[in-house]
Amino acid sequence: MNKKVSSLVLLGVLGITDAYLLAHPNLIGRLGVLIYKHSYIKNFPSALITVFLILAISLGICELLRVFASRKVSSAIFATLVIISFIWLAYVFSTFSTFSYRITGKAFIYGAHLLPVILIGLYGRYLVKVLWVKEKPKNPSLVRSMEEKD
Repeated sequence: MNKKVSSLVLLGVLGITDAYLLAHPNLIGRLGVLIYKHSYIKNFPSALITVFLILAISLGICELLRVFASRKVSSAIFATLVIISFIWLAYVFSTFSTFSYRITGKAFIYGAHLLPVILIGLYGRYLVKVLWVKEKPKNPSLVRSMEEKD
């Protein structure tokens, strides 16, 4: 299996797992979802759409940066996105450490933590690819013609 396909399958499985966990709080968590009108995680299909929308937008940003941005710009943006994801994880950790969220159920809490972790992995993977993989030439025919001159 191709590396890109296996990475997308892993991303899909993690997204489905996260949506399942977010959609299954305990009774107190369900009341909180209803009271605070969190309709984007009310049931499994809406949580799945929400998670996959976030992952698709993030993956689209990463691919656009990889293709169109220079190495310096893309590494700076990927590093910034990794830092933002870590800050989001710290925010989720501190929020779900309070008493009112601790009683919403372990599945819901793990689901809330999983999405920033997935994004850290996604942005971190692209950052590592930009920093440690040699840059391929944009125009291979130009490289061949330059080699023929030598």
